[in-house]
Formats: sequence, C-alpha cells, structure tokens
Amino acid sequence: MGISLKKIEKWERKKKSKKLLSVLNNDNHEIRIHAIRALSGFDTLDVINALANLLRDPNSEIRLAAVETLGKIGSGKSTEFIRFMLEKESNENVKEAAKNALAIIKEKVKQEESA
Repeated sequence: MGISLKKIEKWERKKKSKKLLSVLNNDNHEIRIHAIRALSGFDTLDVINALANLLRDPNSEIRLAAVETLGKIGSGKSTEFIRFMLEKESNENVKEAAKNALAIIKEKVKQEESA
C-alpha cells in the first residue's frame, strides 16, 4: 500500500519524524511536499540535514518547500545550508523564500540568545 496524505498527517501528529523522513524521496510529488512541510515541528539534526539535501533537488517546488520548512524550524544549524543554496538558486520564488527563511532564523537565534 502506498503512502497517503492522511498517513503523513498521522505521522506528524504522532511525532514520527523517521517515518516522514522515509518518504522524502517518494515518487509522488504531492506526498514529498506534504512530508517536507510536516517536518516543520522537528528541530533535529537528522531533519535539518535531510531538508538541507533537498535544497539541491532539481524540482523548484521541492526546494521551496524545504527552505520554507527550514525557516519554520528556525534552527541556526541550517543557516549555512540556506546561504550556500541562495548563491546558486535560479528560481526567484525560491530565492525570496530563502531570504525570508534566513531572516526568520536570524530573529529566532537572536531571541534565544537574549533569553
């Protein structure tokens, strides 16, 4: 049986990051994007590294979802990945999302340091 959107939502609710990570290379584009977005609640090195790898995906929609999710996570660990990707990115929507993600991350790191 294939992976469904309901299954992804269930894994997100149950905090099953490993299951979500397992479908990031799924053939179904919609499933991949939903799994990427479902990872926004996980600030772990495994998740950040997996999303960082997707920043080089040939599909701009996958790159967009990955960079937006990294921004939502807000971990300073992803800053260099996003900066590197931004230098090579050709899609304007993805570039703009990367700039926004960097601003969000910078603000979150600043708040954490002052707390």
